Amino acid sequence: MGYIILDLEFNNMRNITKYYENIYENNPYLKDVKLENEIIEIGAVKLDKFMKNIGEYKAYIKPTIFKVMNPKVEEITGITEEMLEDGLSFKEAMEGVKAFVGEGDIICSWAKDDIAEIIENANLHEYTDINWLKDYLDIQEYCTKILAHKKSLSLKNALEELKIRVDEDKLHDALNDAVYTAEVFKRLYNSRIVKNYIVKDIYNMPAIMVKDLENYEIDDEKLDFKCPKCKTKFNVEQPLKLFNWRFMAIGKCPKCKAKILHELIIKKTISGDVVYNNLKTILSDIEYVDYSYKLEKQ
Repeated sequence: MGYIILDLEFNNMRNITKYYENIYENNPYLKDVKLENEIIEIGAVKLDKFMKNIGEYKAYIKPTIFKVMNPKVEEITGITEEMLEDGLSFKEAMEGVKAFVGEGDIICSWAKDDIAEIIENANLHEYTDINWLKDYLDIQEYCTKILAHKKSLSLKNALEELKIRVDEDKLHDALNDAVYTAEVFKRLYNSRIVKNYIVKDIYNMPAIMVKDLENYEIDDEKLDFKCPKCKTKFNVEQPLKLFNWRFMAIGKCPKCKAKILHELIIKKTISGDVVYNNLKTILSDIEYVDYSYKLEKQ
């Protein structure tokens, strides 16, 4: 058994008309494409159970959907259309990953997004041979908990906190990011603890952010307003309001008098179910005033 640490790079059409004003007129098929990100590079590192690096895999994938490279993606990743000309097909790249994964290996990535993108890209390409996606570990979630952070850590922040030397020019390369993720994981690996974070059913894990939250109707029955300290239902003083990718509210517990921040994160599973994650944090008096001001301004 080992750990396969994956990282992906994508091309997409986000804000593309800023660079190519007539792209949808010249490529009308793009208007009907439901895929948000097309995988253009995959990198992977294999670690054995002793955390020794025993293999690497890297492939560029020639795009078939978003054939025009988004200049913003090119700026971030350094990947050009010329570099992708001789890339593998999606099927060939996935076959390469499949051959790289051994029996009993656990698939890992920094956050669940990459796994969701593999499945969505596979669906679009009508590629069904992804049975190697079995047991899964979200290294971001694991490391965030081990380092006792309340908010999800970015890979860059984790590298800085663990004082792992980084070549900034090598970030946003799929293989290099997989290598850096592996280095973070090796520093924090605990064979006993990590077992608690392994997901056996990837299709039912919350992995996809819900779009258009501005118009999302919250299901009140899925809300949990219990005090994290004494479990009493707390009084909401500022109701849930949308802040970027999450909803926030604040309140006070009538029993223990704790001041509480309630964050609601709504995600979808790969199979399409909606999952509510109610996060509650006890605030200091100063923090409570600060959040109250933010919510009043929103």
